Amino acid sequence: MAQIEIPEWINERTVEDAYRRALQAQSAGRRGFAEKGWRAACARDPRILKALEGAANVLQHVQERQYGQTLRDPGTAYGKRVELTEYTLWREAYKLADEGRPTQHFMWIYGAAAELAGL
Repeated sequence: MAQIEIPEWINERTVEDAYRRALQAQSAGRRGFAEKGWRAACARDPRILKALEGAANVLQHVQERQYGQTLRDPGTAYGKRVELTEYTLWREAYKLADEGRPTQHFMWIYGAAAELAGL
């Protein structure tokens, strides 16, 4: 299976910064931040899909680095084997947008991905 190349500008720092700005915009009630991502996700803009996929992959690598052995160890209690929330949110936001059924629950993540994609 061919691996899709993640642009170098989608990395741990840029994903964290974009997500932080999305959370700040949400707290400040700046819906425009989320709406640009929502429009791109509804249109299945390939740039936002690439950003969502890249960010989810970055967060998966962060999870593996931080909790990899713990998640794989069968002796670890179930509550300690769950995936990181941020990874799960970004992965599901990507999956739904890629399927053409984005949900408004992920608007702020779509906004962060739009920022990563330069939209």
